[in-house]
Amino acid sequence: MPFVERIGEYSGTTFVTYSSSIRSITNGDKLTSLFLTDLDSTAFALYGLDILKDYGNTSNGYYLNEEAMRRLELKDEDREMVWGKDEKASISGILKDFHRINVLTTAEPFAIRVQEHVDDPNFLVKTNGDKQAKAALINMIREQGVSEEAIEWYVTSLEEGIADTFEDQQNTLKIITLFTIIAVIISVMGYVGMSLFFIRQRQKEIGIRKIMGSTSGEVMVLMLRIFCSPLLLSFVIAIPLSWYIMHDWLTNFSYRIELSSWIFAATCAFALLVAILSVGFQIIKAVRTNPVESIKTE
Repeated sequence: MPFVERIGEYSGTTFVTYSSSIRSITNGDKLTSLFLTDLDSTAFALYGLDILKDYGNTSNGYYLNEEAMRRLELKDEDREMVWGKDEKASISGILKDFHRINVLTTAEPFAIRVQEHVDDPNFLVKTNGDKQAKAALINMIREQGVSEEAIEWYVTSLEEGIADTFEDQQNTLKIITLFTIIAVIISVMGYVGMSLFFIRQRQKEIGIRKIMGSTSGEVMVLMLRIFCSPLLLSFVIAIPLSWYIMHDWLTNFSYRIELSSWIFAATCAFALLVAILSVGFQIIKAVRTNPVESIKTE
């Protein structure tokens, strides 16, 4: 198939779906469970696993990730580990911790064996990104007599599998987006209502100031300053509170953005812009009204 670039072999615990192979090891009075995976060199390279220390691969050797080393209480100089009753296995090297399923999961202990050929393997197929690749592979499997009900177990997309694991986060994002839009609409309606009340209260004041010689621009700036002062005060309260809440929430993620100052500045600027636009129209209308008419208003 022209879109196939490389094919690797693997068996045991997969890194995306929930198929797993586990071995429990008793070390003294402590029981530790390790996820087991067999890979050939191609699959090892395709997964992009980082080797921190390489002691040399052997037929019965395993690469342990950092979490497995911690769970088994092994040190960098250790070359063997308990593998069963009166049984030892050699340590081929140490791998940098990685996340099974997706980056939201914590690092789990893995023992990975790299072999020239994996018995009874599954195949990890790297394509050139052709969108028809999965369909072509499914057709190939279908031609081998596999039933339609079973095909989904024979061909799965790594990219789609990872995307499916973020379904909860995607749903949460949709809910947050919906409530954000509703909150903005309610805020604008509230600003408009407050501006109408604010201008009605100060209509005579605006007329008197204009009669006493104030320009329309000076009156507008004064009214905006009076109206927006409580909003600016709310920023002083909201910024530290939101920073604390967001910082605490982001600590739950292994990979996370940094809370830059521009995020809070942009948020405050947007809120201020909404307030100015909401009340600005009412202020302009009041300023352009004949002062005599404003004073006559009861």
